[in-house]
Amino acid sequence: MNVPDDPDAPMRPTRDDDESGPYRLADEPAGAEPVRRREPRADLSDSEDRDQSDDDVDLDAAEGSLPPPICRPANARPWLLAAGTCAALLAISWLAGAPQLSLPDADGAIPEMGFGERINGLARTLIFLPLAMLAAVFGLCALAFVRQRPIGDPAALFAKSLAIVCLASLTWLVPTELRIVKQALNLAGLPIVAGVLAIPIFRLHPRDAATATAYGLLGLLLIVGGAWVVVWATT
Repeated sequence: MNVPDDPDAPMRPTRDDDESGPYRLADEPAGAEPVRRREPRADLSDSEDRDQSDDDVDLDAAEGSLPPPICRPANARPWLLAAGTCAALLAISWLAGAPQLSLPDADGAIPEMGFGERINGLARTLIFLPLAMLAAVFGLCALAFVRQRPIGDPAALFAKSLAIVCLASLTWLVPTELRIVKQALNLAGLPIVAGVLAIPIFRLHPRDAATATAYGLLGLLLIVGGAWVVVWATT
């Protein structure tokens, strides 16, 4: 191709409607091979931004596909306040010798508690509630392991578990004159009510709530069994 010596020679496109097509120099012979326009280089920063945005979309999709935690982040103070209120109500009931806490006789009569029985019942209740909370936490952690779900907020987990246990323990205050009914409430009332309360509080499926309750009872048996072994070994 013959290129003129003058570098300022005018150029014109071969076709006016195609600015990206071949062009010829103004003084170039008609038989010369046309010169192709050089394609602009792709902006690497734009491609990197697109790759980064695609990675962000994939990461968001992966996070959205993760199972929800057992305990979502929440403020623990309201749950501790609810637990403290229920525990205080039980403590006052024991100190006042509430007849609802006594086990009826075979004929339905409710005996009056002495001062020693009241203090003994208060001490047992204040020790039992933290142990029951640990058993409930154990059941929820076991459920998280079985379902392959994250545990979530540990502070809210302990606070909600304590609130559930204290609320469920109010079944001890249900008045009844039937001895067998009172025994059933004292034994099975707390775990049943705790399992029901776990459904709305932890947003669990009823089947998962029943599973967590079963693991919680197992954890409580392990705690009681371990305490019995310690007492047996030290006496």
